[in-house]
Order: sequence, then structure tokens, then C-alpha cells
Amino acid sequence: MRTVRELKRDTLFYLSRRMNRSLAPPDRVSVNVTLRCNLTCTMCTTCYDAPELSTDEIKGLIDQTAAWGVEVFNPLGGEPFMRADIEELLAYAVRRGFYVTVTTNGTLITKKRARSIAAVPSDRLHFNISLDGSGEAHDRIRGKGMFARAMQGYQRIRAADADAGNPRRKILANTILHAGNLDHFESVLDEQVDLGFDGVQILNLFRSGPDAPPEAAGLWFRDRHMPALEALSERLAQRVEAQGAAGYQIQNPASELRQIPRYYREELGPLEAPCWAGWKELYINADGKAIMCDGELDFLAGAFGDARSQTLRQLWASPALRQRREVVKSCQTPCIQQCYLRRESDSGRVLAADGARLVMQAGRRRLGGLGRRVESVEQGVLTLELTDVCPCGFFGCETPSHRFEALTRDLPEAPDAASWPRLRDQGYLDFGRGFMGFEVVRRLVDDLRAARLRFEVLDLSWRGDPLLHPQMEPILAFLLDAMAAGQVAERLRIETTGVFLTENVAALSARPVPQEWVFDLDRGEGAGVAMLQAMRGPQTRLVLARRALGQRDPADVIGAYPDLARVAGRRPTAGDALWLRRTDHDHFQANTAAREALARLAAAAGVPAELGEEDRPRRCQAPARSPTVSWDGKLTLCRWDRRLENRVADVTETSLAAWWRGPQREADVKRCATQGVPSRALCASCPSPWSPNHP
Repeated sequence: MRTVRELKRDTLFYLSRRMNRSLAPPDRVSVNVTLRCNLTCTMCTTCYDAPELSTDEIKGLIDQTAAWGVEVFNPLGGEPFMRADIEELLAYAVRRGFYVTVTTNGTLITKKRARSIAAVPSDRLHFNISLDGSGEAHDRIRGKGMFARAMQGYQRIRAADADAGNPRRKILANTILHAGNLDHFESVLDEQVDLGFDGVQILNLFRSGPDAPPEAAGLWFRDRHMPALEALSERLAQRVEAQGAAGYQIQNPASELRQIPRYYREELGPLEAPCWAGWKELYINADGKAIMCDGELDFLAGAFGDARSQTLRQLWASPALRQRREVVKSCQTPCIQQCYLRRESDSGRVLAADGARLVMQAGRRRLGGLGRRVESVEQGVLTLELTDVCPCGFFGCETPSHRFEALTRDLPEAPDAASWPRLRDQGYLDFGRGFMGFEVVRRLVDDLRAARLRFEVLDLSWRGDPLLHPQMEPILAFLLDAMAAGQVAERLRIETTGVFLTENVAALSARPVPQEWVFDLDRGEGAGVAMLQAMRGPQTRLVLARRALGQRDPADVIGAYPDLARVAGRRPTAGDALWLRRTDHDHFQANTAAREALARLAAAAGVPAELGEEDRPRRCQAPARSPTVSWDGKLTLCRWDRRLENRVADVTETSLAAWWRGPQREADVKRCATQGVPSRALCASCPSPWSPNHP
């Protein structure tokens, strides 16, 4: 079911096509940042030296795109890395709020450029690397040694992200299916899986007519290839239909893959759904000319304006574009790629039916959801990571300190709770990476509300300090309002250093919603504790946490809080408390030492301790209890997966509630009941099921 916002936009697109008017901005603005390329691929007819827009001109197009409300800025080429300023342009587009995907041959990505890429949020900058088969088949098309250079560029991006402590960046392969790789195409995909690619976009050759060079013509499928091509297309389609929501993904729909033989037999007509070229995309060439399909897949022949003398909105509303659209509406050129489909706006009848359903759904919500019970997840902890940036310099912190250093590098003064809002509002802080968007929080709340799914605890902490979030106050108020209405979770948990606690945020602890504020004394040394104690309401409890480290002096641990109840090991469940907690490690010897340190500290404090026993059978509860959402929307089973290697979905694209109730999670729960842990990469050696620190 689409949202109200989606329905409005989809309907405007439908009316735009029916009336040939620009009632909605395009879904994307695409710009050929260059047409130059360092390779001379046999099938390519689109790369050549041509005038190019300057850095400032492209930034101006990015600014116009953002101000217009267009959701996608799409940099194209040529080979984008032929431009010396491409990293600057990509970072600028991301700072303006875009999710960017770059298609590259990968051969020009040096270690320095990979480090620049790693400085751009991994959730907002993705790559498609062109691979045309095995190394031998690839090099026949692109030049000797180019496969090895492409792989080197790919590995440099992965290594730079790992060094920066980034979550896994999405990198796909763009692979053309042609006569030169027909006999080993599936092994090519299997190799991409082994290399760590996240998926593949399977491409087909463009019809290039009688002027095509002999080398390119030799890649075209002929009658003798058809039996093998038909069998392969069906196997690929079945592979798509069987693939899950996570892991290596073929991006093409199964229906498109099954049409490939008809395309090469020249039996395929125009797209079997309306083509939205001219409504879905505004396309700017490297020299600033606006271009689009002329009805015969020649984009240069469809030029109709110039972005150097007209704004994007002027181009979009121009009479010349209206004329080009009429050509598209009557197009009869065979086309197999589905990049210009927009099925969500094809049918007025479907749009009207969806509108009626939304009205009925809103009515049911107003009536209190009669007939539907709220599903409460017993002992369930939903973690939303507002940020993965931590301000502490504590040696035991697992969050890389360079993230905070990068965030605060250009500040005119040392930041603290008093100066942070002012420095934020004056524009000194760039929150382009590492911070969950408010729109993601709203989407999650709407999803859980509509699904009537509620967890026992909503935890806003993970790898960073949530109080660093530039919108912490409105986000927290929004979540508390939802919880007060019986939605999302029964109680709130926040773990913080306390260093950046402001009075406005502390005042929200007086709201009549059960809250648990955990102050990490090792990282924050008690900052903010007194303020929260003075301002909190009766339903808010205070937990002060100390780690058991080596031969630590118990007096230093208990120190200034002798009157608090002491709990060692398991997280306190009631009242204010001093929580003496053990450290967690991925090796049994280190965990043995951690248990011993906690036992000594508990004995000195005069309290029993739950140490966590690594010698008992593991029974992981994560799939049944603890979904964790990273700041960039990645969903993983538990907080132990700090590198997001076991991510199972992306909540910016799919429904958390649908995943929670789906077969994939159910299979993980059953696996835990029978085998102890899920059958996922990190789970075999994960120590979390033994830890007293986690549910």
C-alpha cells in the first residue's frame, strides 16, 4: 500500500502524461558529468571528447535539483573518474541530501580517491562497476589488463571503507550479456558473489545499426545462439524468483530476463507498459544541452534546450519538451530495459482504488483500529541508532574516534552541551553522514503503527551517542508522543555519555512515559547526571554504568554514588541503580578474563554477579527479540553485528513490520530453537548469547 505522499505524486505523474503537462517534477535529474573515457570498449558509441560543465555549474544543477524536490541526482558518463573533481561533486550531492549511484569502469580509483570515497556516507553513495564477463572476456572488450585494474579499484573502495570503520557500501556489477560470455555467464555471477559484490544489473547491447564496428557486431546474439540463450534466460529468471531479500541480488525483474531472446530475434515490440522518458527524468548532457530519447534510442537527436541559459524548471515546462513527449507516447522502437517504466502511475483506476483504501484505512485508525489487537513483542528491544558518532576518548569505546574528529574539525571552539546547538545552527557542523534522518524515524513509527506492532523497549543507543543528533529534541518528543498513544514500545531507553545533554532534552524525561536513562560513567564521567536527576519525572529511572576492567579499584567504580543500589552483570530492571557490567569480546579467553574482573568487582561491592557462562549451550534470542536499525536504515538481527555484515533488510526500502512477520525471520527463530544460532555469517562464533549485557 502506497503512502498518501506517494499516492499524490503518482497521481500527478498520471495526470502529467494524460495532459502532457509538467504537473510534477521528475523522479531524477541525470547529468553526463563527462563524455570522456580512458578505455575504448568495442561496443561503445557514447564516449568522446566534448565540452563539459564546470564544477560550479554542476553544483548549481545539484542545488536546483535539491530545491525542486527531486529525489535522485544521477551523475553519468563517459567515465566519471576522468574528472579530477568527481569526488568533490559526489560529496556535494550527498551533502545536499541525495542518494547517489555512480557507474564506473573502476580502473581510475586510486588509494587516494578511495579514501575520499570513504569520507562520503556509505548509505548515500553506491557504485556500479562495469564487468563484461570473465577476466579474458572483459579484457577482449575493454583492453588488456583492465579486469585486474577494475578489481583493484573495487578492492580499494572496500579497504578504504573498512579502514574508516564504515558500514558496508552497496557495490553492484554492471554486466552486459553478450555472445562472448554466453557460455560462462552464470560462473561470472558466481565469481561476483565470491568477490563480495552486492548484486548485478544485467545489461543488453544497444542496437547500433549498420555503422557498428565488426567487434561490436560480433557480440550480438545470432540464430545459432538462441537455444543456449533461451535456457540461460529462464535459469536467470528462476534465480531472481528464488532470491531472498538480502545477499547478492540480480536487479532485473524475471519478466525482463525472459524477454531477452525475443529482443535479439527482433521480435520484441515497444515496452509492454508506457514509457515515461520525458516525464520521469530530466537529462542534461556534458555540454549543458537537455537531451532525451528521440523515439529511436538516439538521445542526442532528442536535444531540446540548454541548462546554461535556462533553469531546470524552465526546461521541464518548455514547449520543446512537450513535443518530444508526444514522440515518446507514439514510440514503436523495440526496447528491453525497464529504466523508463513507472508502473505506479500507469493506471488511473488503480490510483483511485488506492486512494479509496487510504481513506478507509484512515477511518479505521480514527475509530481506534476496531477488530485488530496490538501485537506486543515480549522482552522485545527495538534499537534505533540515531548516530554512530561518539564524542568520548575512552580507550574501551568500540566506535572509531575519527568520526567525531571529522564532525568537529572546523569548529571555532571546543564543543559542549551549551555550545553544541549554537554551533549546529550556525552551520559549523556537517551532519551529512552518521545521523538517522527524521524521515526514517517517522517512516518506522508509521509502519509499526499501521501494523499494530509494539516492542517492550525502544532503545535509541548503539554505536554512538544519540544526544549528538541535530534533531534529538524533536525526534525524542515525537517518539514519546507515539509511545504515550500506545504505539512503537512500552518504555524508552537511552544510553549516553551525558556530555551533550541540554536542558530542553532533559526536560523531556519528565514526560509521563516509562523511561530509562543509562549514563556511561566510563565515557562521560557523570556529565549530565545531576541535570537529569533534577528534571526527570516519576516514571524515569536512572542507571549509571561502570565497566569491570582488569584490576580496577572498586572505590573508583562505586565512588561518588555510594547510595545507589548495585547490580553486577545483568542490566538492572527496576529503580535507580549503579550497573557494574562486564566487557564483551569475540574470544573465549578474553571473556574468561572479563568474567573474572566482574566477579572481583561484584565481591568488593558486596553484591552477587551474573557473569555470563560460556560453557553452557548457546540459545540466541536475537531474531525473536532484538531488531536493530542503523542510522542509514540497515536492519540487522542484533547489536553485536557492528559492521552490519548480517544485515537482513533496509527499512528505507521495505517495511520493518513486514520483515518481522515474514518467513525469513521465522526461519531464523526456528534455527535458534533447534541449532542455537541463526545460519548467518557472524552467528557461528558470536559470543552474545552468553553475555549478561544483552537480552
